[in-house]
Amino acid sequence: MGRTGRHKSGGAQTLTHEDLARRRRRSDPSRRLRSSMGAKIITKTDRQMEDRLHAVASDPERADTLQKARAFKRTWIELAEALSRVHDKQLWDRWGFSDFDAYCRKELHLRSSTVAKLLGSYRFLETTAPRVIERARTDRHEAPIPSLPVVEFVQRATETGAADAETLRSIHRVAFEEGADAPVLNRQFGKLAFPQTDRDRREKLRAQIAQAARRLSSLIAEDGAPVPRQLAIRLEETIGELLEAVEN
Repeated sequence: MGRTGRHKSGGAQTLTHEDLARRRRRSDPSRRLRSSMGAKIITKTDRQMEDRLHAVASDPERADTLQKARAFKRTWIELAEALSRVHDKQLWDRWGFSDFDAYCRKELHLRSSTVAKLLGSYRFLETTAPRVIERARTDRHEAPIPSLPVVEFVQRATETGAADAETLRSIHRVAFEEGADAPVLNRQFGKLAFPQTDRDRREKLRAQIAQAARRLSSLIAEDGAPVPRQLAIRLEETIGELLEAVEN
C-alpha cells in the first residue's frame, strides 16, 4: 500500500499539497543560504581573538589562556585558573604588555571588573572549596560546576558573617554539590545570609515613598491631567513637604 496522502494511478505517483510544499522548501536556495550564513556568523571580537590565537600558537601558556578567554562563559573556572597563573607568574611581562590589566584588556578583551570577579571567585574556591576546582579539572560529570553568580553568592554570604556555621554548610552543599543556581540560593538563604536591619527596612521604605511622591508630582504636572488647578497646587505643596520630611 502507498503512504497516506499519496495515490498511485497507472503506476505514477500523485503528490499531495503537503508533499509539494515540502519539496519547494527543500529546493529553496535562500533557505540554504540563510542556514549556511547562520552557522558562520562570528563577532568582530571573536575573529580578532581567533587571529591572535593563531599568532601566539607557539607559546602554549599564552595560547591556552586566550583560548579559555574565548570560551569563558562555559569554562569560567578554567579561565580564572589560567588568569591566576598569568598574574602570579607575571607572564604578561614576557609577552610584551605593560601590566596585567593591559594584557587582559588588549589580548583577552576582558574588562578589569570582569577579571577581578573571576580571580576573586576562583581564589575563594581555592581556600574554601578546592574540591570544586579539582572537579572542574578531572570530572565535570561528578557534580555540577557552579556558575560565577553562585560562587559570588556563597562568597558574599561567607564574608558578611550573618549566617551561622550550619547555614553556611547548607549553602555550600546546595550551591556546590546540588547545583542550585543563584536565584534559588537567594530565595532559600537570602534572608538568613543577608538579614535586613530595622534601619535597612526604613531606608528602603523611605526611598520607595520618595519615588512614589515624585511620580505623583510628575503625573499631576502633565498637560491635560484631570486634577483641578487648586487641588493640584495643594497636592504639590503637600508632596514637597513629604519629600522634605523623608529625605532630610
